[in-house]
Amino acid sequence: MLGKLGPLLFIAAATLQPTFAQERIAIVNATVIDGTDHPPRRKVTVVIEGNKIISITSSKRPVPADAKRVDGAGKFLIPGLWNNDLHGSFEDGKAHFPELLSAGITTIRDMGAPLDDILRLRSATASGALVGPRVFVAGPLMEGPTPVQLGLIVDLFSEQQARDEVRTLKQHGVDYGEVDTTLTPELYWAIADETKRQGLPLVGHIPAKISAWDIPKAGQTDVEHLGGRFFNMLVACSSDEDYFMKQLASTYDDILRSLNDNKPIVEPQFKADFDDRLLRTFDDHKAQTLFRLYAEHSIAQTPTLYVLHTLWDTNKERNHLTDRDMEFGQKIFAKDLEVVGAMKKAGVPILAGTDGPYAEGGDALHAELKFLVEASLTPLQAIQAASRDAAEAMGVANEVGTIEVGK
Repeated sequence: MLGKLGPLLFIAAATLQPTFAQERIAIVNATVIDGTDHPPRRKVTVVIEGNKIISITSSKRPVPADAKRVDGAGKFLIPGLWNNDLHGSFEDGKAHFPELLSAGITTIRDMGAPLDDILRLRSATASGALVGPRVFVAGPLMEGPTPVQLGLIVDLFSEQQARDEVRTLKQHGVDYGEVDTTLTPELYWAIADETKRQGLPLVGHIPAKISAWDIPKAGQTDVEHLGGRFFNMLVACSSDEDYFMKQLASTYDDILRSLNDNKPIVEPQFKADFDDRLLRTFDDHKAQTLFRLYAEHSIAQTPTLYVLHTLWDTNKERNHLTDRDMEFGQKIFAKDLEVVGAMKKAGVPILAGTDGPYAEGGDALHAELKFLVEASLTPLQAIQAASRDAAEAMGVANEVGTIEVGK
């Protein structure tokens, strides 16, 4: 999709060094796609002073004499892009933030990292000590009860521990708390209740034993990967939803036992018979009802189609997938594209993200925008999923996300 636009310029949201705070830059003769619903405007001059846009005028108007001129002729000026699902560390940021900026990414949502390390990264970019995108953070993903030991997750084994973890995250000033697929219902609802008490936004996956219909009750404001590893959104749209929820509950229990016993994990949701039944029982009426519910509650979707596209390939060896299984994986992805387009038409906010490391975040995001267009979003809507709509979802649309005076 971006390839059809030609050369691009990006209005950056990265913090400027204090010594350059009042520098004026005039981007002249650009075609501006401002991220609002306004059509492209040609031969426009955008003047930036410090880190604020101070004017947007016709290029026929004179440019301030003290402004540094950037020639935008033949180029498109768009808002700085957001990658709404990345995972990294302070050292990853130091190494790869220049690459993200060069790809036009001026804001990221880190969706799972060691707490102290990611807070250090956020602080460094906010102060200007490290030039890079603005960083929003979750800290570690709340998992569990699993024996997995990784810095980017925290394993929870009791409701009290879950509540304590939420309070700890709040005290450290994270921007949101993130839940993963391995939580029991008891842990999930304890987290949902405590995040409400603490005034902390709740985002992330949908656990295996939680229905997508319950997400509004939990107050979750964002859903990743169409629910996650257990296909929660598609299951909620099935006329056989009860059957699939029982199947996935059994699978979840088996996975926990396998992890604890260090045995191979078997996941039937990647098998052709499961997927065939899931596709055949897709109920358009249920789907539209669910999508309207999410739209009414402004529950955003970050589908990460870039990752879902390769889901069967990355699980082929572990789950011993056959050619028929792989064929149905392609059919499930085609349905994912259809569902994302239908959700957008129903008014569900769609956000662009790639669920990967900082090193891959730029090219992957451009690929994600192309997938969003394949999912029937317009090119402008795809850009908005990585700019305006992301800023609105994070509550900073008065500052960034579109090319407008004062932002």
